[in-house]
Amino acid sequence: MRGRRLCSARVYIHFRNVRGKVPNYEELFVDEGDIDMFRVPQILHENGFEGVLLPGHTPQMTCDDPWHAGMAHALGWMSGSLNAIRRA
Repeated sequence: MRGRRLCSARVYIHFRNVRGKVPNYEELFVDEGDIDMFRVPQILHENGFEGVLLPGHTPQMTCDDPWHAGMAHALGWMSGSLNAIRRA
């Protein structure tokens, strides 16, 4: 990714974290797993990315509305990370 300007609004990134590798992997919350997910938006910001980050799949939670709870966690984490990067 380094050295390339990423600026197409038609580009989107499916933002999720995993543990393991294909075919044996587990989808996790964005703040868990093998990937330094805070570094991903830092690299995108450094390279002028103007596309869209979409929260990916999240593990099932035990609550009344597990899909929405997982998305709320992912979006809150992503928003906090992006705000921290912009302020740095």
